[in-house]
Amino acid sequence: MTSENETNDATRTQHGEHIDTIESVDAVFRQQRKLSFTYGAVFFIVTLFIPLGTVAFQWWHETPIWGGFSLNYLVVSLLYYVFLWGMAWMYSKQADTLDTKLHMENDAGGGV
Repeated sequence: MTSENETNDATRTQHGEHIDTIESVDAVFRQQRKLSFTYGAVFFIVTLFIPLGTVAFQWWHETPIWGGFSLNYLVVSLLYYVFLWGMAWMYSKQADTLDTKLHMENDAGGGV
């Protein structure tokens, strides 16, 4: 059921003044997917480094850095979570910016 401000057909959906076409939705999806895979790769590499660092570098888990804690312990207990929160915040800001940019380009008729 659609209101008078909404129209739907096989190739486009209109919500008020904004029109979503298959092409614009596909373009947004492709760009968001690229952004997601980029951040996923960074997450995977950083997460993988923690156990690999423990195996490969003896100083990573044996040298006391602060208060008897090793660098490995400080990274796992504190810095890793700061990294994850920072990465999540940056991703959400970039995704919102990308969505807004593509939405404005589509509304201006410039395409995507």
